[in-house]
Amino acid sequence: MRSAGLVRSWALAAIVTSLSACAPTRAGRVATRSPTLAEWTAARARLASLRAQVAPRTLRVALALREPVSGRVLEARGALAIDPPASLRMILLGPGGTTALDLWIQGDRFRFAVPAIDLLKRGDASSPREARRGLPVDFLRWWLLRPAGGRLLWATREASADRLVLRDAEGVVDLRADDSGAVAARRTTWTLLPTPRLLDEETVDAERVGCGKVRYRQASTGLEVTVRCEGEEPSPPNPRAFVDPDALSQEAP
Repeated sequence: MRSAGLVRSWALAAIVTSLSACAPTRAGRVATRSPTLAEWTAARARLASLRAQVAPRTLRVALALREPVSGRVLEARGALAIDPPASLRMILLGPGGTTALDLWIQGDRFRFAVPAIDLLKRGDASSPREARRGLPVDFLRWWLLRPAGGRLLWATREASADRLVLRDAEGVVDLRADDSGAVAARRTTWTLLPTPRLLDEETVDAERVGCGKVRYRQASTGLEVTVRCEGEEPSPPNPRAFVDPDALSQEAP
């Protein structure tokens, strides 16, 4: 057991070193040195500021999702209710007011439905990653509910931006937060045993945390999602919005 723990520690150190040598989307190469106490304190303060911007609210959004197999683009508008850090419900309408997409997230559980093609997928923490491939579930959970979640591993100050490397439950996030409010991030998921191996890479470019334009790409599938926020209501959503949709359908007469 001790040997396995050492392997994981060394493997994680190698991953962090590789991330700190190449930045997300717009960041440049930086020196791989340990942060000073002042840099570490400033980084933790910036992290707290990013997390404080996530609050219960309802967003009016327009979404464009490029399906990686056929190349077709799904475009729809609707509402997205969030109650960080666990609850999310998004209902998007297509032409004629029909439901184009219905996503429910409660903690580690999710339900993703596209009625027009009879697609319905459910999963939880025990579901294999394959059950979520090609779906923007992990991205929306991470970006809207826990955008700066994870343990701070490394930090530095760049020109007009903070560079933060975080370790979350499933991967390592290399995040660049500009002083303008823009955020760029690369989230990599690894398997560490028997040897370190990259499983997937997700990139996010956002105008800001909260109500703004966000572009997302999943490397393993080619899935591309653009979410444009068109307005927000800062008051907490109705708790009924976060009840499992299948449970609500069973309540109906």
